[in-house]
Amino acid sequence: MMRKSPLVKTVDPADWNGDEIRSGSGWLNILTGHEVDDLKKMASSIRPLLHDDPNRLLTLPKQKFDLGSFAPRLDNVFNELKSGQGLALIRGLPVEQMEPLDIASIYWGIGLHLGDATPNNPEGDMLGHITDLGKTQSDPNSRGYQTREAMDYHCDQCDIVGLICIRAAKSGGESRIASSVAMYNALVEHHPDYAQALTEPFFWTKHGEYSEGELPYYNSPVFNFFDGQLCTSFGPKHIVKGHDLPQAPALTDLQLEAIRVAEEIADQNRYDMVLEPGDMQFLNNYVALHTRSAYQDHEEPDKKRLLWRLWLMNTNLRHRTGYSKQWLNGVGLGKGNYQIRL
Repeated sequence: MMRKSPLVKTVDPADWNGDEIRSGSGWLNILTGHEVDDLKKMASSIRPLLHDDPNRLLTLPKQKFDLGSFAPRLDNVFNELKSGQGLALIRGLPVEQMEPLDIASIYWGIGLHLGDATPNNPEGDMLGHITDLGKTQSDPNSRGYQTREAMDYHCDQCDIVGLICIRAAKSGGESRIASSVAMYNALVEHHPDYAQALTEPFFWTKHGEYSEGELPYYNSPVFNFFDGQLCTSFGPKHIVKGHDLPQAPALTDLQLEAIRVAEEIADQNRYDMVLEPGDMQFLNNYVALHTRSAYQDHEEPDKKRLLWRLWLMNTNLRHRTGYSKQWLNGVGLGKGNYQIRL
């Protein structure tokens, strides 16, 4: 039996730790007054085309969304996602003073200039609502974003994930980001057996989001190399739930320990980011992991924590893994019932 070559550390600008992100600024983009004015002007130009129906945003090409003076800044954001640290934050959109339809127009327009949107759930929502629905992650068919519980470090089922904060929680709910490149390099250096185990295929649950005749799981390694670049897919709860399915094999002790140590390394090297209303966070899912802390929410429904999520596909980023290929059409199950709810 041929022995596999030992893994070696990779050199990548997306290899960082929390201290390096905290002291840097390439990822942080604070909007100028002129940029805010131009984005509002864009929303005003779009509004007559919508007739107060956010679903009409789905019919408009990106050329309709003139970003004005913000366009060069967004080019820099994409370059940071593709060839830099793999994360970006856009801060300063005054959402508390804006109509939801105008916020959606700006956020949707920015997203179209970064990639093609794909549905977030079987209902076909193109702006996923990240809010507490009273669910728990112990339910195999629930998702973490539908709860107010702490989540594991993971990447989403797309190339770029975007979040805009509409309302913050009463307390908690901090966004936590970690470099999956740094996680890989630390494992190679200190736990090579675990790193090797994470290059083998795992069984991932589809969370009950699959069509008739399909298997309830799919296969993908955590660590993948394409054209010399590391492309990571990570989601411990997705993996554990997948291996718990009757048709899938049980996780080995080595696999379980590799996942546990990988998460521990990610947490040790994380950067905590408090998302304020109007903040737009974008991550390259192949190099950046994210999670959030548990939170306490307001009692009033109109004050509850709410983020809108964009899942964006862009072939000009990194090679897709088995994980992301599984979700090329989002999780709309091919029904084409796409919608935008505000």
